[in-house]
Amino acid sequence: GMPFSISAGVGFIALFGVAVLNGIVLIAEFNRLKASGLQNLKEIVLLGTTVRLRPVLMTAFVASLGFLPMAISNGAGAEVQRPLATVVIGGLMIATFLTLFVLPILYMMFEKIGKKPSLPILLLLGLGSFSAQAQTPITLEVAMDTALKNNLLVKNEQLIANYQKALTKTAKALPQATVTAELGQINSVYFDSKIGIGQSFSFPKVYQTQQNLLNAEWQRSVLAINVRETELRKQVSQVFYELVYLQEKRRLLQFADTLYTAFYKRAELRLAKGESNILEKATAETQLGQITTQLKQLQYDAEALQWQFQLLLNSTTLFQPTVTAYKISLTADQKLGLNDHPYLRWLRQQQQVAEASFQVEKARLLPNVSLLYTNGSIRGTGADNQLYTGFHRFQSVQLGLGIPIFAAAQKAQINSAKVQKLVAESNYAIGVQSLQSQFQTSQANYQKYLNTVAYFENTALANAQLIMSTANQQLYAGNINYLEWVLLINQATTVRNDYVEAIKNLNTALIQLQYVSSGK
Repeated sequence: GMPFSISAGVGFIALFGVAVLNGIVLIAEFNRLKASGLQNLKEIVLLGTTVRLRPVLMTAFVASLGFLPMAISNGAGAEVQRPLATVVIGGLMIATFLTLFVLPILYMMFEKIGKKPSLPILLLLGLGSFSAQAQTPITLEVAMDTALKNNLLVKNEQLIANYQKALTKTAKALPQATVTAELGQINSVYFDSKIGIGQSFSFPKVYQTQQNLLNAEWQRSVLAINVRETELRKQVSQVFYELVYLQEKRRLLQFADTLYTAFYKRAELRLAKGESNILEKATAETQLGQITTQLKQLQYDAEALQWQFQLLLNSTTLFQPTVTAYKISLTADQKLGLNDHPYLRWLRQQQQVAEASFQVEKARLLPNVSLLYTNGSIRGTGADNQLYTGFHRFQSVQLGLGIPIFAAAQKAQINSAKVQKLVAESNYAIGVQSLQSQFQTSQANYQKYLNTVAYFENTALANAQLIMSTANQQLYAGNINYLEWVLLINQATTVRNDYVEAIKNLNTALIQLQYVSSGK
């Protein structure tokens, strides 16, 4: 055996640098292919390893061959050189094997589970690093519950409702009491004193109408929460199924990418052997480039929708929508109608607010009442011919009515309240008409897209599968050329893509139909 020495330790340091460099070269190529739009992990690993095989082997062999004379030397200084060379040569052989065979397997494994391999593993195996951002699966029901709990707009409506509820206790607020004090020659040449306390208030009907108005405004704010929650459910459903649509679209593009990647390799090989012309290779390259571009655009669309989804849920977590079926179905217990729509209930409550405001303005024409209590002293001879020294106190109570003689301004307020009632009634009629129009339009769209999806499921998809399988069989049998195969595959792919688009339109129509109706 060979003992461990300082030169062997130096060899391990050099070995780690070269081994990690080879791993970084390979991982960088994998990430470049993934960034270019290629999504199939097997294709990424095979193509990346093929492209970077020569640089990895050259790096390992150059270092190994450079240390080979040191490893076999027997002259002076061989006891120092041989451990260094042996460690480097043996380590590079093992590290190269791990880089070319173990690294791709680990890359595929970590990409599938969406995690980043730990740094110690990368260093020990001589591998490069790569990142993959994990996403948390979430269902539509959980997403809606999260949004209703965390959304800032809903919280704001709840705060407004709490504010309106607190205001209901202010309906019977009275003005401040008036306290007076007098000292001087009130009754005669002698100094007397008088104190008084007064309070004014409105008729009880005024306070009752104010209470009704505040209660109506509180109920309106509570119904506004329901309106906001209904809109939020619609928005969450739309973004949720839009993300699901992008997932389905990505699967189709990845499948097409796999087909056309294999087609491109065959076309390139056939061109090299002289079995085809440049047109076949150019067609394959063009088709593959279009798919790559669409995958990139799809990624940007998904990122934008993901930000919108996080905003609705008020969460920093990246969620991945999870569904058992891409197509939404209208269940039998969902009754569609307009009478119980939260927006119509809010409009009806707005009419109640306008009526209560009108009653408040009418009640303000009633007279105000004022009470005044006084307590004073008298010095000298009173009206009863008695002599008073100022120690006796005399009391009185005064009652007053505030009559609105100049009531033109208040009557104008009453007239404006009447107009406001008419505005509320008009808004309700407009709201009913608008929802009815949306309901009829949504029903028509739903039926239209339902028939379209039924056609695809009953006929078109089966034909597309038949076209694709037959085209592959005919190609391998030599009955059709590659250009004819491309036309047939494009036709089958278009049918599948149109089916995904039709389901997207069906889901959108049903979400809108559920929103404008009382169905949940």
